Amino acid sequence: MKLFHKKRFQLLRGARLSKYLTYAFGEILLVIIGILIALGINNWNNNRQLTNINNELTKKVIKQIERDIQKTKAFQKDLDTIQNIYLKALDRDYDRSKVKMNSMVSTLLYDVYDLPLDQTAINLIDNATLDNSARSKELIAVSSMYKLYAKNINDIENIIYEKLASNLSEIEKTENWYVELITDYKCKDDCIRYLSSAKFKSKIASLRFLYVNLYGDLVYGFENDLEGYKLQLEKL
Repeated sequence: MKLFHKKRFQLLRGARLSKYLTYAFGEILLVIIGILIALGINNWNNNRQLTNINNELTKKVIKQIERDIQKTKAFQKDLDTIQNIYLKALDRDYDRSKVKMNSMVSTLLYDVYDLPLDQTAINLIDNATLDNSARSKELIAVSSMYKLYAKNINDIENIIYEKLASNLSEIEKTENWYVELITDYKCKDDCIRYLSSAKFKSKIASLRFLYVNLYGDLVYGFENDLEGYKLQLEKL
């Protein structure tokens, strides 16, 4: 900068205005170039930080997907137990090793089994600042997938809740042993005969369809999609 100041005064003394303007323009150009370089470095640093943040986000989402895959597998084991209890109640072939008699009545009448999912993955992605990479687009797709399954799973669970509540409400209105069942959790002769009736078997057949065919297929598809997105994110 000292060189420029010295030259400026020389030009003023010599009245060489055009050359002075040239040097002035050069100074301005150097300042502009310096600003552009600083902005470029700042943008590069911000992009690098955003990339690092997205890397950490992707790792967290993958970990959550792995946890949710384990939840789907555990639920499918529970579903297999429910399936065998329903098959026994319907006088069909079933796996005796998967049916515990002390839990059969509660499963048939009022126990609800659901998939324990939370909003962790959705919150991680939706509250993050994403870049324009293919990975970010995949993360957005993961969030959309979670939201779709969460809605469908919630819908089928509500149907199952309503079905069980309706069955229990009918027992409350028509069966004298309801008080003993709901208060002392005891199912004696009249209760057992009811569970063996054709009327109750038709209700169990409907519940089995809801759990095994609808809920079960939904969770199986969810697990497959989780596995697929996990592999994609790991590649990216």
